[in-house]
Amino acid sequence: MWYIALILGFQASAYFTFFLIAEGGADLFAGKIRVIPIMLMMILSVGGFIWAVMKPLKGSLVMIAGGSIMAIYLLIIGGISEIMISLFFGLPFIIPGVIFFFTSKRGSTPLAN
Repeated sequence: MWYIALILGFQASAYFTFFLIAEGGADLFAGKIRVIPIMLMMILSVGGFIWAVMKPLKGSLVMIAGGSIMAIYLLIIGGISEIMISLFFGLPFIIPGVIFFFTSKRGSTPLAN
């Protein structure tokens, strides 16, 4: 299960990192500062993945928190009609974070050996 979390977390982190650089950077250069909170939440979530690879328990909590905060923020900003967008941005970090959390609790990570 740890490898599934690793693959899912890597895919989400890579995708959202490129998204952050392309869209977020362009928006910042255009002077749109509304993108800063979502950029910080993405950085938190991707940082949680990097930490989860080394320390699965602590990193998983950061991933879950970052994904949850991002989903709730987007839900508040967009309203209930934009629930799919909030899930699209939050779940790719929440799901691997939960898997990392439970595999670290069981001690079934390759780093535990």
